Amino acid sequence: MKLGEDEIKEHEYYFKTGFFGRVTNDVSHMTVLTNRRLIVTWGNAEHSYPLSKITAVKIIFTRSIKAIVGGVILALIGLGFLESNFLFSLVMIAIGVLIIYYFGWMGKTRLQISQMGGNEYYTVKKRAEKELIELVDKINSKLS
Repeated sequence: MKLGEDEIKEHEYYFKTGFFGRVTNDVSHMTVLTNRRLIVTWGNAEHSYPLSKITAVKIIFTRSIKAIVGGVILALIGLGFLESNFLFSLVMIAIGVLIIYYFGWMGKTRLQISQMGGNEYYTVKKRAEKELIELVDKINSKLS
């Protein structure tokens, strides 16, 4: 990523973390805030958003009700087979609980960049922690 002559890097944020929450500094999934634009590197693509075109930046957290309901159904099916097939029952209960926890309850955090032409969403591989909240606050303070 190249910055212009009068651009100054003010903040950077990495979307991914490694094991146990360690920052991986993965440059293929990061965002950089400069004094003139917001640059998001996502995979092989680099997206540049001039601050004058951005209307708002938000953090969105959602839980999947479908995954929670599906996990409960699998766990109940496993409980139904508890008497006849104990191993099958335990596997179904374990899979149901994992689906409930990982896909449903843990939820999904996304960074939303709003422009006049529409919204762009970037999935964050972790919960919204202090660094992401600081980035959003810095961007929104530059917009107003």
